[in-house]
Amino acid sequence: MSTADAKPPVKPEADAAVVAGRGALFIGFAKIYFMVSGLIQQVGLNRVLGSVEYGAFGVVNSVISIVNNTMVQATVQSVSKFTAEDDARAGAVQRAGLRMQAVLGTAVGLAFLAGAPLIAAFEKAPAYTPYFRIAAAIPFFYAFYTVFVGSANGLRRFNIQAGFDITFSTIKTVLLLGLGYLWAVKGAFFGFALAAVVIFLIAARKMRLPATEPRFPAARLVPYMTGVALYALLLNLALLYDQPLLQHFAGVVDAARAPIVAGHYFALRTLALLPYQALIVITFVIFPLVSQSTFAEDRAATRAYVRQTMRYALILASAMGLALAARPGALLAIAYKPEYGVGATALPILVAGECCLGLIGVACSILNAAGRTGATMSLMAVTVAVGATASAILVPRTMPGAPMLVAAASATSLGMAAGLVGSIIVLRARLGGGLPPATVARVAVSLALAVLVGRFLPAHGKILGLATIALVVVVYAVALVALGEFGAEDKAKLRRILRR
Repeated sequence: MSTADAKPPVKPEADAAVVAGRGALFIGFAKIYFMVSGLIQQVGLNRVLGSVEYGAFGVVNSVISIVNNTMVQATVQSVSKFTAEDDARAGAVQRAGLRMQAVLGTAVGLAFLAGAPLIAAFEKAPAYTPYFRIAAAIPFFYAFYTVFVGSANGLRRFNIQAGFDITFSTIKTVLLLGLGYLWAVKGAFFGFALAAVVIFLIAARKMRLPATEPRFPAARLVPYMTGVALYALLLNLALLYDQPLLQHFAGVVDAARAPIVAGHYFALRTLALLPYQALIVITFVIFPLVSQSTFAEDRAATRAYVRQTMRYALILASAMGLALAARPGALLAIAYKPEYGVGATALPILVAGECCLGLIGVACSILNAAGRTGATMSLMAVTVAVGATASAILVPRTMPGAPMLVAAASATSLGMAAGLVGSIIVLRARLGGGLPPATVARVAVSLALAVLVGRFLPAHGKILGLATIALVVVVYAVALVALGEFGAEDKAKLRRILRR
């Protein structure tokens, strides 16, 4: 290869770490805002709608979310990857994405519109038909909106991407609750759909790029996006499959108590998913960096990205998992009614599993950025298959209540642990990087010290529970520093990140 033909090198690791760190600050703030606004939406709707109507919204929203979330992730990563490989063709890639979504978005929207009666019949609720028809507008407009998000991500304009997330979360909260108050479930979905329209128009105005030559063929996006979409579908199944499986098996054991058990488990999942949601920030930031380094065939940079990303992800996931599992009874008492305390024993188990899922998500995002979509599909398939099989074996053998919640949490976590082990093996085999063994050892020791301290503290009461949670997290952080996990290099990176 001649010098003229050589691919441009990626930024040095130190500079890329600063870019990633600043991106994490922007997107991290947006993610926190998204999580808080989502909580406000759910609490508000619970007050605005009756229990039956709230259940109807939840069912329809879950079905829409599986498809919508799959399409969002596939579109953002596809547009981001081909944009990050060569910034000069960003406009051409964006237009290719819009052409592709004109077909895909329309097809998905029409499928929900025409298939609404069939979906409602499958749910044994024909009255849900108009809700599905209204909600059909959501994936249609999201299909186009996510192209602009992918352009912003691929160009590393993380501040703009974060701005879109914050703006949409705000608009959705206002319209969802406002129209839900006026027209119940129909109004809530009208509000959701209208928010999708508004954010699409804002994104198109802010992030519409000028046309570039040569023209980028939309067909080139399709094979990669298909692989990512299948992975995203499996990921969403991994996020959601345990709830309906528990409902099914609990119904076989005791149909009368099944809805109660499912409700208690849903409360556990809401808390346990927080580490996974936090780690999504890392996937958005690392994706364009790995896309760029693998396109430039810079294996050293890629290994460095993988090692540092998985290192920070493990530290963050462990800290959040520790906070959620340290005093589960106190946490459940603060967030829910007293009867939900029955899940206190199951919560730490489920939290451990969801932390594993968060790390799988980071690993798979890296692999997708490197074009290894077949590997990510296999990893998610293993996660779902192992968890579902374990659920079929463990859950029917227990009685509804705390034992069944523990069985369901254990089955889910077993599947996620299997997926994490597989992802670490694949990362090292395909990209030469992975979790640094020294970091794993230091995190394990720090966690053990924090848990040991927590054992000797009072275990009763909400205030003491919160104080204990704060203290064990501090012990964990201090132990990491004392063991040398955070050194001068990390401090220097942090100073460069915060300099602007």
